[in-house]
Amino acid sequence: MRLSNYEEDFLCALMAVSACTTKPLETAIPTQAGHNLHSAKVAVDSCSVEADEGGNAAVIGGYATNVLLFGTLIGPILTAPVQDELRTQGEIDQVDRCLTERGFERHELTQGESFWLRNAYGEERVRRLDHLIGGGTIETYGTPKV
Repeated sequence: MRLSNYEEDFLCALMAVSACTTKPLETAIPTQAGHNLHSAKVAVDSCSVEADEGGNAAVIGGYATNVLLFGTLIGPILTAPVQDELRTQGEIDQVDRCLTERGFERHELTQGESFWLRNAYGEERVRRLDHLIGGGTIETYGTPKV
């Protein structure tokens, strides 16, 4: 079965737009040696005010790219259905950039780390988060610091 030119263009546009949203929206924490839950929360809160800027830029970039690739009629039609995904990923990327400028790195939690955190409550959960945010691992939790 042969695709029409329109169908080929549509599939190419979807692939081009979906390539912009490759980072999964999984649980992640900012990490930086010497930091803890409180300092990471302050940094995330400060960086979150920039999220709209990143979301808007991603949407504008998505429309501009598809207009350049597919023209002024088809480009916007192809971008509109994925506008919310573009905005969300742009917001995430902007907060990540801001945190990186502050010295933090994005750490995607493994299944084991997520399980380890979900099964802790109160002060113990805070201690575990402090440990991971400071760059520790499950294996080094509770070991004396040298």
